[in-house]
Amino acid sequence: METPGPLSICITNMVIVFAVLIFLAFVIQLIHVVDPTKNKKK
Repeated sequence: METPGPLSICITNMVIVFAVLIFLAFVIQLIHVVDPTKNKKK
């Protein structure tokens, strides 16, 4: 089996990085929707 080219490695790494960033952004939005530290009684 050949070693994959540097371009395919770069593309795979970028896909993984962007998937993690999108997942983290989704988690942050979810935390903002259900914020445990927000004061509702003021």
